Amino acid sequence: MINTVSRHSLIPALACLIAALAVAAPVEAKILVVKSDSLPQYEAPISTFKAAIGEDVIVLDIEGSRETGERLLRASAADGKVNGIFALGTQAAYLSKAVLPSVPMSFAMVLNWERYEFAQPTTGVSVEIPVDILFTRFRLLLPETKRIGLIYSDKISEQTLVTARKAAATLGVGLVEEKVQHGGDVVGAFRRIRRSVDALWIPTDPVVVTRDNFKYLSDRCRKDGIAFLAFSENFVRAGALLSISPDYATMGSQAAVLLQRAMSTPSSPPAVQAPLGSTLVINSKVADEIGIDLNAGVLGMADLVVGSD
Repeated sequence: MINTVSRHSLIPALACLIAALAVAAPVEAKILVVKSDSLPQYEAPISTFKAAIGEDVIVLDIEGSRETGERLLRASAADGKVNGIFALGTQAAYLSKAVLPSVPMSFAMVLNWERYEFAQPTTGVSVEIPVDILFTRFRLLLPETKRIGLIYSDKISEQTLVTARKAAATLGVGLVEEKVQHGGDVVGAFRRIRRSVDALWIPTDPVVVTRDNFKYLSDRCRKDGIAFLAFSENFVRAGALLSISPDYATMGSQAAVLLQRAMSTPSSPPAVQAPLGSTLVINSKVADEIGIDLNAGVLGMADLVVGSD
């Protein structure tokens, strides 16, 4: 009888011990890759980030939904410790910081990232190539360019404008500016400057760059013989002359290095960096239409030439 009672008395004790061990067991740490949507442009940086980070990652697609993003992020944090986040796109970065503000984050492909004032620790790769580098390459590719038109709104930082003016002056290029308040003002702004410029540069300005505005500007630039300088391969395929954009694959590995540094010293994360690599895309058909002769040397500098078929 004594032995029987002793065995029975061990059962609750063992149960308590198992529960205690379960509570004490460390949760598995992880790194999240959070993407705003299923855009094909995200695949290259995700691939290079995975290769560079040296750890297993969990990819979350928030599908363009705030509700989905918050749910997935909270579930990931509940299932284990989140050591770091690589966020792709504005919505992914914003929600990651809103739900997990203390987790080190590195972001990429976030337009005008400065205006979001992400909580620390945060670092990342800006989507904008420095304006002085852009203008230098524009002049190298199009040495006959004398005056560049710029249409912009308050969404563009004052520092971008200051840098653009300084770069243009250094290169001996005139910068003809038109500021707009609304997207509907773009047509009038272009009409005011079209006879005094031989190139048009449109930065990543969400007020200016709408579907209707792009169609109008690309059509008018081709008719007026103006070189339309864009920031995306998609725009070149749709009618711009050329674009110089970040190399997406390089952005992934660059973001991985920045995140590792932020995780090691979260109290002093590295500053947001300009993209290290770039991609030059040229539309040869548009060049023919506006009367620009792209020699073999210029075409040889392009990473991609479209419009030849």
